[in-house]
Amino acid sequence: IRFRIGQGQQRQTMLLERQKAEQLKAVDELKTRFFSNITHEFRTPLSLILSPTEKLLQETKHDAPTRQTLSSVHRNAGQLLQLVNQLLDLSKLEGGGMSVSLARGNVAEYVEQLVETFRASAEQKRVALTVRTETGDKDHLFDVDKWLKISTNILANALKFTPAEGAVSVELTDGIQGFVCLVITDTGIGIRAEKLPHIFDRFYQVDDTHTRAYDGTGIGLALVKELIDMLGGTVAVASDPGKGTTFTLHLPVLPALGVSTVVLPKPMQTELASVNSQPETVSTSSQTVTNSVSQPLVLVVEDNDELRSFIAGELAQSYRVLTAANGAEGWELAQNELPELVISDVMMPLMDGYELTQHLKTSSLTSHISVVLLSARAAHESRMAGLTQGADDYLTKPFHVDELRQRLHNLLTRQQTLRDYYHKQFTQPDAEFRPEILTDDFLRKLHAGIDEKLDDPAFGVDELARTVGMSRRTLDRKLAAVANLSANTVIRQHRLKRAAQFLNQGHNVSEAAYMVGYESPAHFSQIFKELFQKTPSEFTQR
Repeated sequence: IRFRIGQGQQRQTMLLERQKAEQLKAVDELKTRFFSNITHEFRTPLSLILSPTEKLLQETKHDAPTRQTLSSVHRNAGQLLQLVNQLLDLSKLEGGGMSVSLARGNVAEYVEQLVETFRASAEQKRVALTVRTETGDKDHLFDVDKWLKISTNILANALKFTPAEGAVSVELTDGIQGFVCLVITDTGIGIRAEKLPHIFDRFYQVDDTHTRAYDGTGIGLALVKELIDMLGGTVAVASDPGKGTTFTLHLPVLPALGVSTVVLPKPMQTELASVNSQPETVSTSSQTVTNSVSQPLVLVVEDNDELRSFIAGELAQSYRVLTAANGAEGWELAQNELPELVISDVMMPLMDGYELTQHLKTSSLTSHISVVLLSARAAHESRMAGLTQGADDYLTKPFHVDELRQRLHNLLTRQQTLRDYYHKQFTQPDAEFRPEILTDDFLRKLHAGIDEKLDDPAFGVDELARTVGMSRRTLDRKLAAVANLSANTVIRQHRLKRAAQFLNQGHNVSEAAYMVGYESPAHFSQIFKELFQKTPSEFTQR
């Protein structure tokens, strides 16, 4: 009886497991079908972007800025289409909808032509690109489309991760029977040993920090591995961090005996081939877009050259614009130039936008600068991370230019209102003088420094600058930004307003003069009258 009960439980367990497996398979098929359908839907609007921009680019009536904008639209739409195509390929592979399709041709010639499509990108990056083939002139049968996708992904990565004056080499040789050996070597940044086993995993990022220097999706190499597996080939990777990486591919080829010659499609300039290309005219690091000196100075910190150039160009009519390619350069520029406002991306190399914001807001030199963060991360946690560091505003990508302009206008208007308020506190005789209630930490520290040496006639701008830890020039620039005043004026007005308080407390003119650092009561009376329009004696009699 126990045996029969055990058999029944076992059959029930197996039935449940089979039902669970079928449900998982059905869900997986549904996800794959949905994924395939939605990516197909992306292709239609992308085609309606690419085709009209191509048509517009063929026209000659457009001026240079318009052509540059159209080229940027076309290039980025092409890159988006390439990503969609890669996702579709992964979907087809997963669903078993992709098959091997052989064509006859000369493998060596095809590889040489394919490498040439990257020539312009390599020259633009000042990277030496070489190709050597040793497979002879005989034809083979091979899958042209999959070779193209495999080779362009690896070559694009090699160029992307190789700095200027580096080198990328491609070698094609005969491998073991039925295979050719394709070796792609670069002198780029390399990959750490613990990361190598995962580089072919879908959506894996070797560097997933905010400060990574190179963008990526983790799709390309996953597609490479799955395509090579499908063909029956192999891929191996060797890398030395800081020195470079080598991909060794063994790809199958078949003899072309008895098969009629087919003219292979020539490799075209793909978006992957041009992914490292820079736009024709871009805003380079530390570039200034010149404008009237009376207009506010805005610093744009963004590691994407085209987006940095676009934002700077859009703002150039209303502001003076500085640009930087990463947070570290932005921080240095902000200290040297003291812009009124900084627009910063979040994910950047060397220093991310959060860290840049923290530096700007915690330094007495730059704490007055408004910060707007731009990020593709729209999640509440990401927005809170930026606002917690002190950012004044947070805008998600993609953003509307008119909204960006309005937000900048609001922040700069608020800054000007605050600047006018502080200016009035220092310069208007009827303004209440209570430094202790100021909201600006820098100004509170400044007033405290003057008060500490209030009766010292030798205490001047140099001494005040040392007190707040700045050079004299930097102190003047900071005060001009915060209150539109010079350091010398701030010291004088502070002393005179303290003198007015001492006079109201019952001190005579001479006492008040000595208490605020004036050795000559007569000179003190003259300076006092310039501010209050009354002599000290008249002031005490009101």
